[in-house]
Amino acid sequence: MALLAVPCVRLLPRVGVAHFGVTKRHKKSTITRASFVDQPGDDAGPATSTKLKPEFIADGSETRSIDDDDDDAYVESEEELTERLAVGALVRWCVERGASGSGLSVRLPDDKHCGRGLEASRDIEKDTTVLRMPLDMGICDQQEGHPTDAWETMQSAPWGVRLACRVLQERAKGIDSEYAPYLQLVPTKVPGSPLLWDEADVLGLQYPPAVAEAREMRAAVLKWHGILVDKCPSALGNNLNYATFAEAVSVVHSRTYGVASAETNKKSEGYFRALLPLADLLNHGGDEYPASAGFLSGREFDTETAAAGSTSNANDTIKSVGNDTKSNATATNKMWPPSQVTDTVSWSTVDDAGVIEFAATKAMRCGTEATMSYGERSNDHFLMYYGFAPLRNCHDDVVVFADIEHALSWHMVFHPEVWDGVGFLGDQTASAREEAARSAVRATENLLATTKDGALVASEPRMKVLTGGRCDARLVSLFAGAYAGNGDGVVGGKEMLAVDIKSAKLDIAKRCAELLRQMPTTVARDCEILHGDALSDATRAAVSYRCHKKEVLQDAIRELGSGGG
Repeated sequence: MALLAVPCVRLLPRVGVAHFGVTKRHKKSTITRASFVDQPGDDAGPATSTKLKPEFIADGSETRSIDDDDDDAYVESEEELTERLAVGALVRWCVERGASGSGLSVRLPDDKHCGRGLEASRDIEKDTTVLRMPLDMGICDQQEGHPTDAWETMQSAPWGVRLACRVLQERAKGIDSEYAPYLQLVPTKVPGSPLLWDEADVLGLQYPPAVAEAREMRAAVLKWHGILVDKCPSALGNNLNYATFAEAVSVVHSRTYGVASAETNKKSEGYFRALLPLADLLNHGGDEYPASAGFLSGREFDTETAAAGSTSNANDTIKSVGNDTKSNATATNKMWPPSQVTDTVSWSTVDDAGVIEFAATKAMRCGTEATMSYGERSNDHFLMYYGFAPLRNCHDDVVVFADIEHALSWHMVFHPEVWDGVGFLGDQTASAREEAARSAVRATENLLATTKDGALVASEPRMKVLTGGRCDARLVSLFAGAYAGNGDGVVGGKEMLAVDIKSAKLDIAKRCAELLRQMPTTVARDCEILHGDALSDATRAAVSYRCHKKEVLQDAIRELGSGGG
């Protein structure tokens, strides 16, 4: 049976790998690490460590020790010692259950608020297998483990609820749980998850689609907590506290791996989800713009100019922004330089024995962080499930219209001279223009159906703009078709005039400026907030998220406002 590994939902906030040249005794250490599953006899493994620390091999034993009389020895704090020993216990536990690998080590939390992660403990060549593990060694989304009196209710619950209950059930057992070494290092919550925010933080997203989605998720979790308390409290590990349940859901949303069957025609095979020890320490490394891009790069952008102007004067405003783009091409190019692939590890298909492998996607130097792409997703998905928003995500987008009907209604309000049959474009009736617009969209959808985006277009009615001034082709076709005003010509394959397409893009830029004006704070103000002290996890996540949305809108205004893009 062939299974395909499909990224599901899992998280640790992306962090940089810290390297410090520690040569003197310190009262409190600033770095920690412990090698794992480096096989005995692997000469290229732990011995190449650049940090003066005890390390572990496959059985969790130390490969060398610290001499307390050595002035150059690295002295751990009690917290670090506890953490390192816990990691060692987890490594031994994983190896006992079939995990193996070579060349990776666990990077432990440091005093710069960087969480755990994985990094190369030696130089690794591309395509080298660094980790192998059976899927069933983790906490799985299946009936086994749930109380017998709870399964009838649990089987109809969302997968996140089922897995959250399994975590709570095992935590309730304490050290008697077979997963105790793993759960000791699993956080109790993901503070950046909107599931744990108050209403003010949710509103702080400043983006209506995200506010609505966060509220919907919170309502669903609250609903299921009520169902479980009423029908099968044992499913909650006898901890009926709602906050504890919501925190558990935030954890499983952020850490779960999903595995889909390649043979979908067999009813006995479906989607398998599990929390996988060690593998869930792989931080996100997706397609990203370089550090010179994004709101934290220090570049300047005139947000007020981009969003200025009344609705009635939107054409002049957008044209002004577009002209500024032409005269300052360097600044525009600097905003979104070519993106880069930053992941260093990927997973493979699962073999017939149910073992999944992780291999290096590129050569890795010792100390390089091992990261894995969570998928080409918008920041909405990252925030809602993983609890963070990538700062330079080239796959982020902004919804500008809910669907075709919304877009048409907006266009009719903004351009009465086109739709009311008066003025220089009044030679076509409104019904003819609407038919032309809809025909243009159908033609575009037919073309897209033959591409890799066909399935996405068929399932996504919302119309968006993306980074780099890109926008939904259906939206451009809709507005351009309305300007062309000839349904027969569009259906017959007649090309729309360049002026129609340019006018359509100008309208999309107008809509982006309208949405940008509706957001209470500017990018500059948001950056000030992010650089402030004592930010909560919720505030940091929300502000980072909305900053990126504003940049997508700004980019669309500059690119589409000149009729380009």
